[in-house]
Amino acid sequence: MTRLLRAISIHAAHAARLIGLVAISFPAAADSNSLRPEFESYVLHCSGCHRLDGGGVPGVAPDLREIGPLLQTAAGRAYLGRVPGVAQAPVDDEELARLLNWILTEIAGTAPDPAYTAREVGILRAEPLRDPVAARRALSTPKL
Repeated sequence: MTRLLRAISIHAAHAARLIGLVAISFPAAADSNSLRPEFESYVLHCSGCHRLDGGGVPGVAPDLREIGPLLQTAAGRAYLGRVPGVAQAPVDDEELARLLNWILTEIAGTAPDPAYTAREVGILRAEPLRDPVAARRALSTPKL
């Protein structure tokens, strides 16, 4: 029994140190006006599928380095705000607008003009795309 208690005590001490390190590494926002840096938001909410470099995973998540041309049309711009990963991101509209602008500027190399706003993002994400692949195809299909 003493060995078990000692083992539990050692594991609890390691867990407490780990929790302390995480708390130091990711401090809570001081107030509701504090915003997470865009790169940190990208790492937390996007890089799991799109990778750190934005390269994506073929057949799973598109290459974000190639989305800049979508900004050339209103429909393409709207598409970017309605894809499920964007529309359902667990961040508020302001952080999402900043994140979209950052991804487009830093990863895709095409700054949106005008930049996405929290209001625009809120409107777009209210109607997420049910089939983003078909919607993307429709964007690239010439209208006759």
